[in-house]
Formats: sequence, structure tokens, C-alpha cells
Amino acid sequence: MRAAGFFPRLAAWLLDRLILGAVLLLPRLYLLADRFGVDALSGAVLFRYRLSDIVLWTLGALYFILFTAFSGATPGKKAMGLTVVAKEGGRPDFMTVVSRETFARYLSSILCLGYLLCAVDPESGALHDRICDTRVVYAPEKAPARKTEPRRAASPSVPALPGTADWYAPNRP
Repeated sequence: MRAAGFFPRLAAWLLDRLILGAVLLLPRLYLLADRFGVDALSGAVLFRYRLSDIVLWTLGALYFILFTAFSGATPGKKAMGLTVVAKEGGRPDFMTVVSRETFARYLSSILCLGYLLCAVDPESGALHDRICDTRVVYAPEKAPARKTEPRRAASPSVPALPGTADWYAPNRP
């Protein structure tokens, strides 16, 4: 398996952010409209974050968690031909994906240093890959399906008369 480099991973992440932004556009517009009125979702709940911020972050995290856990890659990674694997090469288990896409990604995002590690690491691993023992690799190409020829009926064998040549194949010895 060949490790994916910095730029393919960056392109996959940007594609995922575009898809996620489009998916969450309607909830964001709804929550933006509610900010002008009194709503339970608009007050600060945890530090400076409103409940709406927490809900949108949770939906975004679920996007990355569910796609990675159940198909091995997000749509952006699939478009770039990438997949997430465990260090041994198999698919990572669900709790590894949850920790990779939440806690470890948060640590990678601090000053983007965890992501920049991917550019200088010989194995192209970001900080969240190192923490969770995962790798982003190029997806193995699937072997094309073999075309099978349709079975043909066997040609009928016509016994030759004794002492005569085959009438249907005169050039055959």
C-alpha cells in the first residue's frame, strides 16, 4: 500500500468541506434566522459556544466518522482514490475512527501543525494518524471483472461413412 501525500489529502479534505458545507447549508440558514429571535439554541452553553455550534460540529463529526467507519473513506477521499486503513493494513475499528475524527483531529488542528506533519513525515502521516495508528493510502485498484465468453453449443459430430471422406470438411486429412 502506498501512502497518500500531503496534496492529495489536502484536496480530499477540501472536497469534503465543500460537500459538508452544502449539506449543512440549510441547518445553518435556519439557525442564523433564529439568532434574531429568542431561541434555546442561540444562548451560550459551553464556554462561548452556543448549542447550535455544538449541534453543527456534531453533524460535521458524524459525517467524517460514519463515512470513514462504514466505507473506509469519505466522499472526498474516494474522489481522490484514497482510503483510511489501520497500521496493519485492515479497516480501523469504530472506536479508532471516532477518536481519529474527533479528539485526534482537534489536536492536529492546533495551528495546523498536525496536518503539516504529513508534508514532512516519510510515511505521510498527520498527527491524528500517528495518535490512532492509522494511515491514509491510495485505494487498491479493483481488478476488472473477467469477461466470460458465452458457452457455445458443441458442433454435432456426423460420423463418416466407411471408405468415404467427410462431406462437410473435404480439406481435413
